[in-house]
Amino acid sequence: MKTGVRRKAISRGIERICSHNIEWQFEGKGLKLWDIDIELIQNSLIENNVAGELCTVSPTGKKVWGWWNIIF
Repeated sequence: MKTGVRRKAISRGIERICSHNIEWQFEGKGLKLWDIDIELIQNSLIENNVAGELCTVSPTGKKVWGWWNIIF
């Protein structure tokens, strides 16, 4: 029997935002991008950012961290 560190559940996906393919990821299972997350990414793209950090609230009310980046 092998013991070790448990892997964290990850939610990830790809969205088309402002003519860019955006890869995103959150630390948690079954999460998605909310409208507020998309708005944050849009504003970051307008400021010429190519990647950034995300923070959202899960359906259970827990703060969840993640990231996004443009797929080149």
